[in-house]
Amino acid sequence: MEEIIKLPYGDIEKEFNLRGLKVLGVLKPQKYPEIVEQKDAIYKAIKTPEYGSSLIDIAKGKRSAVILVSDKTRRTLAKEVVPILLEELTKGGIPLSSIAIIVAVGAHPMLTEEEIEHLLGRDVTKAVTVINHNCRDESSLEYRGVSSKGTPIYINKIYLESELKILTGAVNYHDFAGFSGGAKSILPGISGFSTISHNHLMLLNPSFGTGYNPMATAGILEGNPVHEDMEEIAELVGIDFIINTVFNAEGKLSRIVSGTSWKQAHRAGCKAIEEIFSVEIKGKADIVLVSAGGYPFDINFYQVMKSVINTMKMIKEDGAIILVASCKEGLGTEDLREWLSIESPTKLEKELRNNFNMIGKIAYDIRVGIGKRKVIMITDLPEEEVKLLGFQKADTLEEIKEILSIRNDPTLYIVPYGNITIARSS
Repeated sequence: MEEIIKLPYGDIEKEFNLRGLKVLGVLKPQKYPEIVEQKDAIYKAIKTPEYGSSLIDIAKGKRSAVILVSDKTRRTLAKEVVPILLEELTKGGIPLSSIAIIVAVGAHPMLTEEEIEHLLGRDVTKAVTVINHNCRDESSLEYRGVSSKGTPIYINKIYLESELKILTGAVNYHDFAGFSGGAKSILPGISGFSTISHNHLMLLNPSFGTGYNPMATAGILEGNPVHEDMEEIAELVGIDFIINTVFNAEGKLSRIVSGTSWKQAHRAGCKAIEEIFSVEIKGKADIVLVSAGGYPFDINFYQVMKSVINTMKMIKEDGAIILVASCKEGLGTEDLREWLSIESPTKLEKELRNNFNMIGKIAYDIRVGIGKRKVIMITDLPEEEVKLLGFQKADTLEEIKEILSIRNDPTLYIVPYGNITIARSS
C-alpha cells in the first residue's frame, strides 16, 4: 500500500508517513447501499413489515397508544417515522388525544421543548402529548418485581398503562449491551435509575476486582448478561410493534426492520450492522493507528473514548494505540476530571459499583480497561489534560516512533473510523 495515508481529524485530515511500519491492513466499514426513497420505505415497514403483523391491524380495538423515541444523541429518523406511525394509528381507530410519545432518555439529561420540537417536528409536538422520561421521578414509575438477574424493575407508568406499545430507534453496536435498538428503548430508555444502574453494572464481573465481563461487549447478545436482562424485562412489560433504522458508514439509511415480532426484527438489524461495520482480522497488531472519525465524533474526549474501546480486539495487550482526535471542546464533561482523580483502581471500582454512571465507566476504561497498552494522542487537548488521562501527547508520527522506540518492524492496523469499526477474529 502507499506510504502516505490521510485520516479524519476535526474538520480536516491529518497526513501520516507509514515508512518503516508493517501495515497489516486498513480496517474500515463496508460499502452498503442507501435507501433513497425513505418515505416509501417507512410506509412499507409500517404497513407490510417483514416480521409480523402491520401496525393498523394491531391498532384495531385499542383505546390508547404510546410511542418511544430516542433522545437527541441518536440518529433514528424519528421526525420522518413518527408522523407515519400517527397516521396509521388514527386509521386504526386510536385518536391523537389518546396517543403519547415518551422521549426515552434513560439516565441522560431530559430534552428542552426546543430540542423535542427539533427531534419530532412542530406538527407532531402540537398534535400529541410528548413526555420526557425521568428516571429519578419515583411518582412516574411503577414497580414490576425483580428480574432473574436481580434487577429491580421500575418502568414508566404511562408506557405500562397504554394498550398499544410501539418502539422506534436505531440499531448500532453498543460497547457493553452488544447492540443498541430493540429492548434498549425500555432499559435504559424508560426505566428507573436503580433499574438502569443494576443492569449496567453487569458489564463488570460479579467478583470485585476481576474487571469486565468479557461477554458484555459490542456485537455479543447471547450470553451477554446486560443484554439478556434488558430483553427479559422488555418481554415482561410488553412490546407490540417495533420499527428500527440502520444507517451505513456514510450515515445514510440502509435498512428498516419492523413488525410485531420485535426480537426477530431487532436481530435482523443487528445482522445488517455486522455486515456493514465489522472487519475480519487474522491476529492482533503491535500498534493501532486510529482516528475517532473526525467532527463531530472527535469533538470532545467523552465521545472519543468509544474509538479506544473499539481497538481492544485489534491490539496486543502490551501494544500501543496512536489516537488521532481533535477534542477541540476538551474532555466533554468536568465530571470526568473528578472521576479520574481517583487513582486507585480498587477505589474507582468501589465508587462505580456504588454510583454507576457512564462517566465513571469511562474513567474505569482508562484506568483499568486499557491495561498495559500505551496510548499516544495527536490532539488539540492541552498537554495537562492528556497527562490527566494517563496518555502521552505527540504532534507527528515521527515523534511517536521515537517515543515508542520503534525499531524491529512492528505490525500496524490503521482504523480511519474508530467510532464505528468493530473487529472480529477469523
